[in-house]
Amino acid sequence: MLEQARTTGRKIIQEDISSGLPIVSYSLLRVMYQGTPAIEYNYAVTVLFDGAPPELNTAMRDQVYRKATGMSFQDYLEKQINVRSSVGNVLYRVEATAPGSKVAEGNYIAIVRWKITPQRGADYGNFVQSMLLPFNTETVKESRSIGWTAARVVSPGGADAPFDAVTSTTYKDLAAALPTTTPNADQAQMQFAKVFPGQSYLAFVDQGRALRRAVRTELARVMVEVDR
Repeated sequence: MLEQARTTGRKIIQEDISSGLPIVSYSLLRVMYQGTPAIEYNYAVTVLFDGAPPELNTAMRDQVYRKATGMSFQDYLEKQINVRSSVGNVLYRVEATAPGSKVAEGNYIAIVRWKITPQRGADYGNFVQSMLLPFNTETVKESRSIGWTAARVVSPGGADAPFDAVTSTTYKDLAAALPTTTPNADQAQMQFAKVFPGQSYLAFVDQGRALRRAVRTELARVMVEVDR
């Protein structure tokens, strides 16, 4: 599966981009830590679009697959049945990204999925823009991470959805994601004071707790990355 993704799969995405699809990036992630309770998948694909995903054009899709693989989409799909199967899809809308964020093969991404407090969706969005974005922008500036993104779930949605939002922090390698030395216990508070001088760090923490709760955390490694 990995060999296919790194060769033919990469060619397909590159052809998709060349054909005019508004794809910004494609990532194949291998889940290294599956959280508790353990998730049912071991790989994930993320495709970032510039705007909403376009309507499916089957004729163009077939043309792209024939050019990249020499096969129709259906023939190519049948060859993949023995190596992988899909267990679901989620559509997100990116709410915020720290300037300078980047992703490359070999990076690690720490993912946190959140359930937003009922009737507090707008407040959560404001919290992301006014507090979390500046806070994590500083983390990227100081090279303690190389990227941060917050996104809101578009589908599947509703009160029964297992999570409503996700944040992801990208690290250069495993050593950066899981340091062997104990981090400075006051690092977050010192960073907060630098970004928001005169404001209360405890109030910031309490606001976050009031607006959301963590549903699960995961750690993934970037195995394939294709950028526009």
